[in-house]
Amino acid sequence: MVTLLRSFRGKFVVLKMVSAEEIGGRIVKVNNGIVVLRTMLGTKIFIPISKVIAVITK
Repeated sequence: MVTLLRSFRGKFVVLKMVSAEEIGGRIVKVNNGIVVLRTMLGTKIFIPISKVIAVITK
């Protein structure tokens, strides 16, 4: 999963979470089990990689 997320760095993705929630944004960086997304509004979101079950790209 880490390698997959790193390959999409700088691109817009939607992350599907264990809780069935979907979070969209541009991947800023991936490290230490955390993926950092920047939303359309400019907000940074820190998501544990262990909670991500799917990566959806457009």
